This record gives sequence, structure tokens and C-alpha cells, in this order.
Amino acid sequence: MPARLDRRQFLAQGSAALLHLAVSAPTQARSHRVVPEFQVALPVPAVLRAVRSDTTTDYYEIVQREAHAEIIPGVRTPVWTYDGSFPGPTIEARQGRATVVTYTNSLGVPTVAHLHGGVTRPDSDGFPTDTLAPGETRRYQYDNTGRAATLWYHDHSRRDAGRKLYTGLAGFYLLKGDARLDERLPHGEYDIPLMLQDRAFTDDGELDYDHDGHHGATGRVMLVNGAPSPVLEVAARKYRFRILNASNATAMRLALSTHQPLVQIATDQGLLPAPVALSTIGLAMAERVEVVIDFSVYPIGSRVVLQNRRANGPLSRVMRFDVVRAQRDDSIVPQRLAEFEPMPRSQAARTRTFVFGGEPTLGVPPGVHWVINGESFDPLRVDANPRLGDIEVWRFVNRGFMGQTMLHPVHTHLAPFQILRRNGRTPLRQGGGWKDTVAIEDGEEVDVIMQWSGYRGRYLLHCHNLEHEDHSMMVRVDVI
Repeated sequence: MPARLDRRQFLAQGSAALLHLAVSAPTQARSHRVVPEFQVALPVPAVLRAVRSDTTTDYYEIVQREAHAEIIPGVRTPVWTYDGSFPGPTIEARQGRATVVTYTNSLGVPTVAHLHGGVTRPDSDGFPTDTLAPGETRRYQYDNTGRAATLWYHDHSRRDAGRKLYTGLAGFYLLKGDARLDERLPHGEYDIPLMLQDRAFTDDGELDYDHDGHHGATGRVMLVNGAPSPVLEVAARKYRFRILNASNATAMRLALSTHQPLVQIATDQGLLPAPVALSTIGLAMAERVEVVIDFSVYPIGSRVVLQNRRANGPLSRVMRFDVVRAQRDDSIVPQRLAEFEPMPRSQAARTRTFVFGGEPTLGVPPGVHWVINGESFDPLRVDANPRLGDIEVWRFVNRGFMGQTMLHPVHTHLAPFQILRRNGRTPLRQGGGWKDTVAIEDGEEVDVIMQWSGYRGRYLLHCHNLEHEDHSMMVRVDVI
């Protein structure tokens, strides 16, 4: 690993300009396969079946293994998978009922399984050094004591989480709650998870992972549930979509080509207090939203494109909805979705500040360590030690680096939070629910408040640009 220099030393050696070029210059031109849009039907990941159940717990088994997926029609792409599918199978869990997942690693590299957004025991949380060796089997227990929400599971290996996510190690984990409310909203076949990922492919159809000097791996093709810019045939009625941005380093701003509002009903950690109609919805890496789209406003034969307005070209067209039939619709979107009690700042035992930025390194070419409070990740160093039961305010600050504008999606393990202030202002209504990941744009300061309940043990705070996490924008958090 290249030696680290402090900023003064680096600038004194006259290398700042060279580093700026190395960090900001586009990746050397590479040949990539062009993939047609709107040629395949949207796949929906299969729901994993429990191998057995008892009065308190459902038991699942997942094998991590290599497979070939037909992502591009007629082409078999090698991928790393959970149980052979790309993305992995969906686990459906119920609040208050435990889930035990037994993972077997049949890959040739160590892995780490993490349930993103789960209130999880430390030995099942997926600390980056708690690796599952090739050929090893391990049980992870999830007590499902958190809020009903769209969660997901993915690899969390130290220094290699980015490559493993890019290659396929991700799947939905849907924690269900009040069935009566779910049945009032669009449900069953009209409740559809959408995993969004941008990917690049070589001419022969292989995934082309390039982290761009630890800036972040991006792509040229938008995948939804593993399919390139797919098409979903819909009835003229309401649908509920659970949308996850599972990209490594690409933030999105979603909108409909018809300019019809998206009705947001939930965020990372479940239902909002009330629905919010929005023309666009920002979605950073690892963030989730749930939206209701009412296709009854369109004539049969209409085509509606879900757009990403932070991109141009193919990445700006996520997928297409084709309205093909009329259908009766008894679902509603209640004006009151969930109880929500704001946590006042006055209850906080303390405030901690975490500054997200970069430190230059001297190498060929020169590079960057992504750091928090000026420190690279050390799994043996405790950077924060909240007490179990305490309420704390954490301030996240994005200072940028050498003139670079980098978004950092900040993720807390174990403890969901509420946003108190963004740049000194109260959050917008769609930011007023419970979250576990928040986008911090360059120069922003965001205050969040959380209660450290659940379990004592070793957890994490980190950036969810996975190449930043790998290199090495994480801190260890011990709940004591």
C-alpha cells in the first residue's frame, strides 16, 4: 500500500496537480458492449423458501457460488451469486419472528454477509473482518425487531466489497409488518421490488469492474433486477414499487417521462408518516424508497419511462412501463401511513462529528485514501462508543478533496436515525421518516439523531460508495 502523506507534505512536493489529474481524469478509453434498451421483460427475484420453520423462527440456506446469468440476451455472463441467481433470491421476513440464514461459501475467496438496515446482533452483522472462508458454513440470526421496511443483504468484505457487489452478491430482504395496512396498499403481484444497478460489459459480455482509482465503479448499462433497461407490462391501476439503488457509486434522481408525480410512501426504514407526491426523488447508493404509481391515468397502449435525471444517454432510461389492460383496483394510499414521534435534540446525551474527506498518497500514479476525521479504517481502533440506550446526535460533514465534488452516502449499522438538519434547515417531508443511509453532497453538513438500542457490540459507520468504503472510509463503533 502506498505511504500516506499529510496535505502539507504532499503540496510541498509539488504533486497536487498530478494528483488532481490522476483523480479527475476519465478512465482510459475501453471498449464496452452496447446493450439494447427495452428488449427484455422485467424479472422479479424469486422468494426464497424456508427449509424448515418452527414456532418462532424460519430457517433458510444460501450457497454463495459462481454461475452464469443471461443478462444480455443470448450471452452468458459469469457472476458471483447467492444461490445461483442474479440478483440473489428475496427473503421475506415478519416483524417479531426470527430468521436464521445458513450461508455456505463455495466461492474461491472469503466473503462477509451483511443485512443492510437490520437491527442485528454483532456476531451476525457482517463486520468486514468476520470473513466466511471458502468452503466454510455459518449461521446468521436476524431477530427482526426493527421496523417493517425494504432491507437488503450484500457482501461487506474488507477492501473487496465493491468488486463482490458489482459481480452479483446482493439480494432483497423484505421485513413485513401490519398485514392489514399492506393489504390496503397495492399488494401481491402489484407490490414489486426493483434493484437498480449500473454496470459495464466487455465486448464478450463479461462484467467490467473498474473502480477508477478508488473513485467508484460505474457502468454504461442500467440493470433492473439484473435485466438491462427492461419493460414491465402493467394494468391501468396502482402499483407499489420498492426501489433500491444497489449501484456501487452512482446516485440517481428518479422521475417519470410523463411528469406524473411519484407518490412516495416509505424510505430506508419503512413507511413515512404520510404520502408525499414528488416530481423527482433522489436516491443515493444503498438508499431505498417505496413509491405508488397509478397507471389508471393513462390510456391503454401508453408507454411510460422511469428516468434517472442525474444521467444522460442510456443510464438516463431506467425501465419502461407499458399499460396493456384495464383492471379493477381496490387498493388505496391512506393519508396516514405510520406513527412517527420526532426525537428532540434536547434528549441527546452527546454530539459527535464525522468529517468525510480524502488524504493524498504518493505512488505511481498518485492516489487517495478516503478517510473519516482524517483516519483510515482500523478494525482494532474504536472511533465511537455510544452507551446502549443513549440518544446521540451525529453530524456528518462532506469537505470534498482537492477540488473534487464527491457525494458520500453515509450508512450507520444497527441504529436507524432521523434527520434533524441539513445545512441548518429542517428536512423536507420525504426526509422526515426513519433512515439508515443519508446522502451528503459536497460541502454539506447533516445532523441526525438516533438511539443506540438493540445490542452491545462492534458495529460500523461508513460511506456507501463501496470503493470509498474499501479504501477505507469506515469507522468502528462499539456499543457499550
